[in-house]
Amino acid sequence: MYRRLIQNRLFQGMWSSHYQKWLQYAIIGGVFLLSLLVAFRPSSRLTLLVVGALAMVVVSIILIRNIVIGLLGIILACLLIPNFLGSGGLGATLSPPILLLVLVIGLWALKLVTRQREGVLVRSRTTLPAIVFILVSLVTFLNGQVNYYVLAQLAPLPAQVGGLAVFIFSIAAFLAAANLFDKLKWLKIFTWLFIIISAVYIFGRLVAQAGTFILPLYQYGSVTSIFWIWLVAISSSQVFFNNHLDRRWRWALAGILVATFYVALSQAYNWKSGWLPPLVALFVILWIGIPRFRIPGLVIAGVAILLFSFGKIGNVIAGGEDYSIMTREVAWRIVLEITKVNPILGLGMSNYYWYTPLFPILGYYVQFNSHNNYIDIIAQTGLLGLVVFMWFVFKVGRVGWNLVGKVPHGFSNAYVIGALGGLAGTIVAGMLGDWIIPFIYNVGMQGFRASLLGWLFLGGLVALENIYRNPGTIDLEG
Repeated sequence: MYRRLIQNRLFQGMWSSHYQKWLQYAIIGGVFLLSLLVAFRPSSRLTLLVVGALAMVVVSIILIRNIVIGLLGIILACLLIPNFLGSGGLGATLSPPILLLVLVIGLWALKLVTRQREGVLVRSRTTLPAIVFILVSLVTFLNGQVNYYVLAQLAPLPAQVGGLAVFIFSIAAFLAAANLFDKLKWLKIFTWLFIIISAVYIFGRLVAQAGTFILPLYQYGSVTSIFWIWLVAISSSQVFFNNHLDRRWRWALAGILVATFYVALSQAYNWKSGWLPPLVALFVILWIGIPRFRIPGLVIAGVAILLFSFGKIGNVIAGGEDYSIMTREVAWRIVLEITKVNPILGLGMSNYYWYTPLFPILGYYVQFNSHNNYIDIIAQTGLLGLVVFMWFVFKVGRVGWNLVGKVPHGFSNAYVIGALGGLAGTIVAGMLGDWIIPFIYNVGMQGFRASLLGWLFLGGLVALENIYRNPGTIDLEG
């Protein structure tokens, strides 16, 4: 026992002094070697790599001292920083948010190994299903090296690896946020930074003259359904339930909320994912936060479901998208049929897309995807993957539900209610083909720019659980 204690002390000492210095020297040396390579073999791509590496050096040195700053930077990277190697292929794989996330996770893992304060794994009922889901993803990736249809080919290995990376990075982002938001102030900064940047985007959608300059700043894939869901969820919960917020700020947030729905319903009504899942999020937020709304809310929801079943609301929601809905339903049935060959573990990452030409859709032998996140999970990781994923979602929801009313009124209670609404909206969005875990042959790695935000906000929910378990980390509410 004493030997292990001494080894741990040595480990910590290495990290706090010599290790940090040598890590910085190694990073700088690597960039220097890349610079020499550019000098001897000039290339625009290599030049961009060197510039990116220099930026990573600066970021690494900052994050070594305080990793949580990296989570704040991910918001900027997701929404505003373009890919420096192009929009597809390698450029999307090495996009700024992915690189920054990998850097954050890597440094956090090092501190976890060396048992630094920032590397202590928090106690949460969500940790086990999160880790199991990563393990299932790895197993199904290996299973995907088996070709289950001899007349078709497997997805190229880069596509399989990319698919696996999206699964793992999603859960890793959640765990990083849950562990690194160790003080309430960081979660507040993260939340308000997201709201401010998002509000600028909404302003650009409202005012055409301003939009000419503003909208091009927001990157492709960053303002998908998940972006709209969490903007509505976080802003509405703070409006209704943060009673410590100054009245002027509450009115400003209310204006953002109204403007968001106005843009979604007036400018993009036919894109149902832009307003239907956010509307579900808002409904759940009001249902949880206002007890007297619960029974009327259930009645309203029941009537809406009943009318939908008889086609009244369904016609309004479809809004001329009957053909799209029909093709999606057909695609769901075919993908599930393809997966029957191995329903437990699925077909591996990205593979089912290459099997689809064997199964005609509406008479056409073409490649297609399911446009449904849950069917995608079944097709790639099998029923096992879906069960573990739903186990994880249930545990996250349970954490949030147990925190409602138990954390202080103000920012924290509003955040908990907003996160539960965001989780509900996200679950609905997954049914509409809006990616909780992006599919490589649909929105691809670019879609990770938006989905990553949702995973970080859910991680913040677990972080709040840990913060209020350790009262010494709490600062003033507001």
